[in-house]
Amino acid sequence: MKKLIAGLLGPLLLGACASIPEPDSPLPWDSQVIHGQLANGLAYRLVRETSQPGRLDLRLTVKAGSVDEADDQVGVAHLVEHLAFHSRAGGEHKLRQRMTDLGWVQGRHFNAVTNYERTQYLIGPPAGVRQAPQALQALADLAFARDYNAQDLEQERPIVIEEWRGGLGVAQRMNEQRTASQRVGSRYPEHRTIGNEAAIRMASLEQLQAFQNRWYLPNNMVLSAVGDFDPQALREQIEQAFGKAKAGPVAAREQRELPLDDKLKVFRLQDPQSGSNQVAMLLRSHEPGSRGTTRAALRERLIDRMILAAMLDSLRRQPLQPGVRSLIVQKTLIGEHSTVLGIAAGVKGQAHDQALQQLLTEIERLRQHGFNETDLQREREHIRALGEKTLAKQAPRTFEQWVEQLNNAAVQGNAVTERHATAARYLQVLDDISLNDLNDRLQRWLASPDRVLQVSAAGTSKVALPSVAQVEARQAKLAATALPVPVQVAPAVAVKPRLEMPATPPAAAIVERKTFPEQHVEHWRLSNGDRLVWLKRNGPEGKWLLQADSSAGYHLAGTPAWRLQMAAQLAMHSGLPGMDQQALATWRQDQRATLGFDQQPQRLQLNLGAAPEQLLALMQSYRVSQLASIDPQVFSTTRDVLLQRLRSRPDDVRGLQESRQRVLKYGVDHWQSPEISALEQLTAEQLSADWKRLAGAPVTYYLMADAAPESLEKMVGEMLATIPRSNSLASQQALQQPGQRRDDLAIALEPRAVLQASSYQPQAWSPEAAARVAVLRDLANQRLKAQLRGEAAGVYRLRFDSELNADSQRIESSLSFTCDPARVDELWAMAQKTLASLQPDAQWLATERAEFQRQESKRRDDPQTQFKRLILSDRRWHDPRYLQTQAQLPDALNLPALQQQAKQLFPQANQVQLRLLPSAVAQEQAL
Repeated sequence: MKKLIAGLLGPLLLGACASIPEPDSPLPWDSQVIHGQLANGLAYRLVRETSQPGRLDLRLTVKAGSVDEADDQVGVAHLVEHLAFHSRAGGEHKLRQRMTDLGWVQGRHFNAVTNYERTQYLIGPPAGVRQAPQALQALADLAFARDYNAQDLEQERPIVIEEWRGGLGVAQRMNEQRTASQRVGSRYPEHRTIGNEAAIRMASLEQLQAFQNRWYLPNNMVLSAVGDFDPQALREQIEQAFGKAKAGPVAAREQRELPLDDKLKVFRLQDPQSGSNQVAMLLRSHEPGSRGTTRAALRERLIDRMILAAMLDSLRRQPLQPGVRSLIVQKTLIGEHSTVLGIAAGVKGQAHDQALQQLLTEIERLRQHGFNETDLQREREHIRALGEKTLAKQAPRTFEQWVEQLNNAAVQGNAVTERHATAARYLQVLDDISLNDLNDRLQRWLASPDRVLQVSAAGTSKVALPSVAQVEARQAKLAATALPVPVQVAPAVAVKPRLEMPATPPAAAIVERKTFPEQHVEHWRLSNGDRLVWLKRNGPEGKWLLQADSSAGYHLAGTPAWRLQMAAQLAMHSGLPGMDQQALATWRQDQRATLGFDQQPQRLQLNLGAAPEQLLALMQSYRVSQLASIDPQVFSTTRDVLLQRLRSRPDDVRGLQESRQRVLKYGVDHWQSPEISALEQLTAEQLSADWKRLAGAPVTYYLMADAAPESLEKMVGEMLATIPRSNSLASQQALQQPGQRRDDLAIALEPRAVLQASSYQPQAWSPEAAARVAVLRDLANQRLKAQLRGEAAGVYRLRFDSELNADSQRIESSLSFTCDPARVDELWAMAQKTLASLQPDAQWLATERAEFQRQESKRRDDPQTQFKRLILSDRRWHDPRYLQTQAQLPDALNLPALQQQAKQLFPQANQVQLRLLPSAVAQEQAL
């Protein structure tokens, strides 16, 4: 599904060729893309990209998905994707085993995905182009071998059921309701990609083979390749791997389009655990003329986007009626020519009737008055600016961007075209679009007889659903009323004063300096007790990075965590006493001096990054935040939103689950939501006092900048060293308590168990030990999936995480998976045994070490990684030695050290687990 969101016009300016062809011919392919077809119809697109030596990315797109299934094939498209890895291609071993024997890891080096309209197989071999023949043959065998058998299906069936089970939840339930209403009458609602439990259990080998025989044809596939290869050699390898497959007739695809009618359909969208609260009118139609890259198609798309942007501008200018919190518009493309225009009103509380009235009024207002010349010129200017910006951009596509471009083109059935030529064609078409073009298209959209009204209500709130007759009566009444002209300018607001920064205070002193010439680092101690750690090189894309760390965490005795978090968050949006908040926000936006904010239990971290000339503004912005008083208006608005959320929140299974898990791990829940009464009694003055306490904690600044020492010293002395500080705060980490514990929570609405377990092992942090834990984490995931998924066929979604935490000086590990409630004991025991017996071997180490060295060579050149390592080194040793010793990290991956470390990854003595189990109601429904 493709969505066009009004105002986001960047995608208009992607693709095309340096010279504009004949006016109504499609734009040609980008000259860097080598494209063609084999004799059997297999399409290929190749891009030689050498920025990452030896790397290769291959993707085979089969243009068939779940919507292409026959009525008796629900879920079969996805099952075929799974069973393809069981094929043997006439050999002894299955394809998955063959790839694993090459040292390829599923999820990292090979994977597959299915959606409504296509299936993709992806391979990025660890040895890159040296393994191109094996990778191409594997893709061909996945597509054409088809020699999996009934026993393979029975082995994979429970894994697919667990994938279905793992995807259950509020998001899935609401998405199914949206699809059922948006695509009513089509095949989509009944052919969800994963299928359903009954269909998965009943699918036969003959159904899978019938689907694959019908759709898995070379002339229904696209192969995309990006990498450091010789194109002619790769083309010959493609021919060798794929050339023997036989073409066949490709069936028609009418099932991908929405069947239209001339009726209004009304749907309620609601779930006890969903907070969605809005009213939306969907207008469905067929618009075949806007696909492709001809002049006519691009003109059609440009009109569409100009209308969407103008509609959004118009809706945002209209005063919101009581009970309405927003008005938005969005367009969705489905199939080859079906579209859905959605206009929605966000609802406060249960004011759905009021929201519906404003929604219908604004639609009718647009119908009566349309757009004017000002709207046309505004959208023209915006698109012209984007086009000229694209034409001025000379940077070539990166490896990752080429992968994305080829993938999008394969998925959408388009050519990959050059950006400059597309921008030029859009600019050429732009002046040919008139106001009549916009208004004619708008009237056609709004006159669509196929309409769907979606009424979304939060939680279990009681909301009356209007009948079709009631909605049409309102529409008729509005159509007979002469509505006022839409508001053409934003509602009048009081003129905000221009921000005046206070006078610069006299510079304070830098009282101590220490230099580390080998690492290009200096340490400064400021007269107020703060420290500056300066790495003398630029950050990513030439920017400068500034991070400020203090002990102002939210786990402080005597004050609720939610209040400290609220104080810190609102301080970032407040200014000095008497400073206008809106003027400050505008200044920060203009100066690109916004603050990134991360508050943890034991630490407050503010992140800033900008071009070199903006460093002073960053320091000014930071200084204002430290001296801020909570703005009363910001406080009042935020508190009202929180109160509304607390009063109307749905049944929060996830919130209860997370709270119970924190109590289980830490002995107490430090993250509890505020009580309504406590929030009602809170004042801005109380939060200002909380913030003053937090902001008084001494700070360590980490700066990454190739700056002149004299100018930097002046800014630091004036902007940072003059901020008053007091004492460090005794904020504490949230540390898991020792011992074994388990808790069961039977409140889930889904027929599944969710097991979440954690453990820890005390260990001093070092870069070498952290690297060993990181690679062992990957090994643990591989072994757990091999056992619980491959051997036991009991899980699909499984995640094991482990890191050596530099703050806690612990290895902190967690395991989570979903499964059939009847098998949770069995699978937990298997997971414990797998982790307890985790032992790396020499073959695994050779592959892992090669991959680690490849990644490490990139990390040593990556400014963000170097900045992070500077911070880790300073926190551990108060010096930058990590930057000097990082070249030795691969040496830490030796077998004896890894084998010893593996024993400490998930110690049984400190394991705690929470099991989220089905409620009694869910259990009854499952029977």
